[in-house]
Amino acid sequence: MSQVMAGLLGDSAIEQEAWQRLQEVYDPELGIDLVNLGLVYGLRVHDGSVLVAMTLTTPGCPMGGSIPDQVRFQLEAVPGVRAVEVALIWEPPWEPDMMSPAAKRALGWS
Repeated sequence: MSQVMAGLLGDSAIEQEAWQRLQEVYDPELGIDLVNLGLVYGLRVHDGSVLVAMTLTTPGCPMGGSIPDQVRFQLEAVPGVRAVEVALIWEPPWEPDMMSPAAKRALGWS
């Protein structure tokens, strides 16, 4: 996509693509994407700046340093994105009930 076309993308198109890209970031231990795990609490786009509010399965997650970097990498590749901020939050704490039905099935929990 050309830079001119990318500049024409509105925030809603960027948001839609960003959600799709987040589904390409996997928890390496579980092999399930962050969205289906319920780790992404929210995503906001304004003038090409993306803010992702997310958590990890535990505060001591050994991948805690690399997962936000993977999120940034995926979102920076979305046409029209100018900046990405990943906010790790711990309230509410993640619980397995936050997983999608597909994630629960993949783990054999349903």
